[in-house]
Amino acid sequence: MKYLISLILLASFYSCDAPRTTRNVAGGSSSSALDIFGSPVSNTTSGTTSSGSTTGSTTGSTTGTTVGGTTIPSTVSHCSWSSDGSTGFQSAAAHMSPDENSTSEGAYTLCQSTSNELEVYLQVKNPISDAQICLIPTYHSATNSVYIGEPRCLYVSSNTTLYKIDLIKNRAGYSGYSVTGVMMMKDKAYQYDAPFYQYILSPDAYIFCSKWLAIYGDPSYCVPFKAAGNYVYHQF
Repeated sequence: MKYLISLILLASFYSCDAPRTTRNVAGGSSSSALDIFGSPVSNTTSGTTSSGSTTGSTTGSTTGTTVGGTTIPSTVSHCSWSSDGSTGFQSAAAHMSPDENSTSEGAYTLCQSTSNELEVYLQVKNPISDAQICLIPTYHSATNSVYIGEPRCLYVSSNTTLYKIDLIKNRAGYSGYSVTGVMMMKDKAYQYDAPFYQYILSPDAYIFCSKWLAIYGDPSYCVPFKAAGNYVYHQF
């Protein structure tokens, strides 16, 4: 009976979001069970909505530094990029490694444009072939963060390519919030404990638990999501 109830609840929430088949192509750690979830109510700023797109090349004004023969756009030149696809990355997370266990092999750089908060670039040390990488824009305030738009997903098949992702702020009531970070995760199904009781695609599990918390004030679904650690919470 609990399993059936979970399925019904999940279906009702997912009906409000873009299905997995129509998603736009484009281990976590924190100190408390709720600090990657919440509903900030202050320090908001206006923003614009982008239709979004992804590409394996770079655009815009450029600097003299190159990655894979492509010149890095000046709007993201403040971040550390890898010229050889092996060293020089800015961040690392086990979830981004092939086996999802090695932090050093999960090296990556994720950088927000200085001219457009919705424009981010991604480079990874190890290409990921078994699933798309999804980025969900978030806003962070004090000890809580909240997602403010749907997932943007893409395949990252090269370690010497800067992938451009145009994020979307389209969650009802949150379009005025600034993008201060992203939840980044593989678009794969993982086993989540009670009250999920099933395998669920990680972006769907995150959005479901966030909505459940916002509507009912109940963190029950967020606790197993966070405990599983199948995500990277990256703040800009």
